[in-house]
Amino acid sequence: MAQSALYNRNVFTSLVEELSRLIDGEVIITNEQGMIVASTDRDRLGAFHEGAQLAMQKKSRLDMTKEMSNRLEGVRKGVVLPIITHGNPIAVLGITGEPAAVGPYALLVQKVAELFIQETIRQMDQEKQARDLEFFVFDWLHHRGDLQTLMERSEFFQIQMDLYSQVVMFRAGDNVLGLSYQDVKALRRMWDQKGDALFVRWGQGRLLLLIKDISKCRLEQKLKKFMTDVIQMLHVHICAGVGQAVTGGDLRNSYQQAERACEIASEKKPLVFEEDLRLEMIIQELRKTTREKFVKRTIAPLSKEAYLLETLQHWFENDMSTSKAATRMHVHKNTLHYRLKRVEELTGLRLNRAEDLVLLYLGFVLLQGKR
Repeated sequence: MAQSALYNRNVFTSLVEELSRLIDGEVIITNEQGMIVASTDRDRLGAFHEGAQLAMQKKSRLDMTKEMSNRLEGVRKGVVLPIITHGNPIAVLGITGEPAAVGPYALLVQKVAELFIQETIRQMDQEKQARDLEFFVFDWLHHRGDLQTLMERSEFFQIQMDLYSQVVMFRAGDNVLGLSYQDVKALRRMWDQKGDALFVRWGQGRLLLLIKDISKCRLEQKLKKFMTDVIQMLHVHICAGVGQAVTGGDLRNSYQQAERACEIASEKKPLVFEEDLRLEMIIQELRKTTREKFVKRTIAPLSKEAYLLETLQHWFENDMSTSKAATRMHVHKNTLHYRLKRVEELTGLRLNRAEDLVLLYLGFVLLQGKR
């Protein structure tokens, strides 16, 4: 396979755009066969450039004189120079213009192009390593493959699996994080300069954090600060779910718990520890059809009565104290009593009966989850 096949046209197009900012003239990039794959003149894309093919073969700069432009296919006056990385030409850079005028800065442009390509290669290598790590962690957390194979793969990444005890999952709401390798690297430094934690991209809008032994109190403090820093860095709201600590590197349970807690986390409660879940555990296990039926049989008559739902929210948030809820809503206490009475009339549920009160509260929670 030709070495230039390792690079896609987007890389060369980006290079041409970068060079066009440095020089005032037409720029082209050809592949090893002399085909133009990127150009400031889009009409030249896909055309054959015989001069570039010769420069690739000779591995040296060639000046395209008027005589050569008349004799060689697809050539205009200018300079062509091979782009060389690790001693091998991977493409050819062409600059259109009088060779005498273009020549003085052609070598500088060539060096810029080579540095650009080298940096792109480095970033591609880093991204590949990051993806390889993501695949490994996915297999680790889902128990894909035998333990011995996982242990061998972990040595490649210099990861001692049995030292990691807990999983945290971050979610960016409806936003797509689109984190690059460099972004993840920056987040890892932001979390801990020692680099003990593992940060892994987990699909669009999610990020996993695998950590070693740490107390819940200390972990909560670090997570709150970290999430604040991330919001400032990425300008997106994030939530986090924390699984319970496990032993022996068997993180599957902690991962599943973190995923469950992350689904429950919200803007009002952005950090959720799975071990603190109670009612949420039951609600999450309910099927969608069951939730809809329960809402229909309890609180559905209030779904279009926004002022009654607001009243219930404040009433529940203030531990069913009518005086506190009325103060919070800036209404008279008698007004609140009237609204609660209206809730009873529409739902058929009595607020002074324990069973009915439980049904009303659960229905309210499920309805809010749907809205």
